[in-house]
Amino acid sequence: MSTPNPLATAAAIQAAAPIPPNAFDFLPDLHVLLQRVYNDELDPKDVTHEANRIRLKIQKARNIVAELPQVNLTLEDQQKEIKELEEHIAKQRQILKSVAELDIVQEVVKRRGGKTGIDT
Repeated sequence: MSTPNPLATAAAIQAAAPIPPNAFDFLPDLHVLLQRVYNDELDPKDVTHEANRIRLKIQKARNIVAELPQVNLTLEDQQKEIKELEEHIAKQRQILKSVAELDIVQEVVKRRGGKTGIDT
């Protein structure tokens, strides 16, 4: 299985629809439901009906996960992609460092107080 271009992958992830903050937050609802049953506030025969809201929330969470970009990648593919992205970042830092060492850039930096903002 070939790994797609890491930059294209990063762009696809950024373009994906944002995940709502509470998309995976169904445990509090489950806790409330169980508390109601335990405190005899809810008849056991009504638990199924009341649990449907939680089931729907879990199903929506499953759908969100299934639609995530590259959710089917193996661990090895993910590690390879991470390594490629880290190598790309290292190249970019090296290029920035090279640019910062150019005479014209150093002259501008000296005029502005000596700070480049580039971590080496």
